[in-house]
Amino acid sequence: MSNMIEPMLATLTSPSIELRGSWIIEPKYDGERIIAVRSGDDISLWTRRNIQASYKFPEIMEALRKDVDGTEWILDGEMTVSGGFRQLLNRNVEDRFKISLLSRKNPATYNIFDIIRQGKEYLLNTPIIERKGILMKIVHPDNRIEIVPFQEADKIEEQFNSYLKEGFEGAIIKNSYSKYEPGRRSDQWLKIKKGDTIDVHIIGATKSTGSIPFGALLMERDGKYFGKVGSGFSDNDRKDILKLLKENQEPLRIAVPPALESDILITSKPLLAEIKMQEMIKKSPRAPVWVRFRWE
Repeated sequence: MSNMIEPMLATLTSPSIELRGSWIIEPKYDGERIIAVRSGDDISLWTRRNIQASYKFPEIMEALRKDVDGTEWILDGEMTVSGGFRQLLNRNVEDRFKISLLSRKNPATYNIFDIIRQGKEYLLNTPIIERKGILMKIVHPDNRIEIVPFQEADKIEEQFNSYLKEGFEGAIIKNSYSKYEPGRRSDQWLKIKKGDTIDVHIIGATKSTGSIPFGALLMERDGKYFGKVGSGFSDNDRKDILKLLKENQEPLRIAVPPALESDILITSKPLLAEIKMQEMIKKSPRAPVWVRFRWE
């Protein structure tokens, strides 16, 4: 088995869901999913799309080496920085000097919620409630590493609303006896988020008719054109987004409506993002609103 394991994913559900059996609930962080792997002296950080991000977070690499027992383990968690996901995007740079500066100016925290391997043993078939116990024995939290708190899921809607008031973006509910299913969106893990949000890819932007940087963003979903999103941006958002599109500029890969072609300002490689919508009409989102970019 490869050291790198694709993270297990949760299925979107409603705060009013009723569950049978034993479940736990924990806050959903506004960050990036990261798998941390240690094999001997080597430690590496991997994104959900199997891209190594180790060099971008030197402060986390140091903390993992110091504050997690053992020399063979695989951990699952969420990387966050003060200020939320928008500030975390600033850590997505290649320049080593900038990385060093940002690691001190706005250091990250790795919020760990699962352990997949300890020593030579993979824990995929071990119930999560037992994996949590193992995690708490080997991880020693400090200001760069935290263990995600959890509790019995007995008042889900109330607990969800409490997380929102604390500044989290939602809740994750997990069957207490669930196994770890790499790469699978499982009904044994459920997520509740504020509003009805979906993931899309941003593939470009349209021209502006006024002084703003762009008119709307072009969306792709499942390899097909998915419409435009033109609301939910602040002025600073628009500037930052256009800068990001320019940094990732490349020719359009999919077909768009012919009437739209003359309105395109810029096209880019697909960038994972989250939008809010009212409903789907004929496979298109009704009244889409921008939420944020997500790291692949």
